[in-house]
Amino acid sequence: MSAQSAQHRNAVPTRDQATPARAQRFHLHLPLRYRRLGEQTWHDGTTANISRSGMLFEADQLLQPSSQVEINLVLPAEIAGLSATEVVCRGEVVRTIKPNGGTVNPALAARILQYHFQHGANLPRA
Repeated sequence: MSAQSAQHRNAVPTRDQATPARAQRFHLHLPLRYRRLGEQTWHDGTTANISRSGMLFEADQLLQPSSQVEINLVLPAEIAGLSATEVVCRGEVVRTIKPNGGTVNPALAARILQYHFQHGANLPRA
């Protein structure tokens, strides 16, 4: 084996060195509530897509990137399993999408920093 081919073989990333795959995104349109961390007033939104690591959602108020947010939404039984499940998230806005000539609603992309599920029949509506 030549020195050049050995060098090339060593440069190819192995599975451990490769960039992790992006989390699978699900295109779901679910109502949600969100607010900047520490604020009292909730705002309404609708998910465009969601994964275990983040979500894109239409918003009624744009927030600046790096803003910490609380997000609450209810996953229907068809997705969550046996019963509807409220997901309570804390996240960080990573991108804002401004309206485009009135044809596109403003949107926020948020990285999910932590979340937990609340199960039960008396769930608050998102």
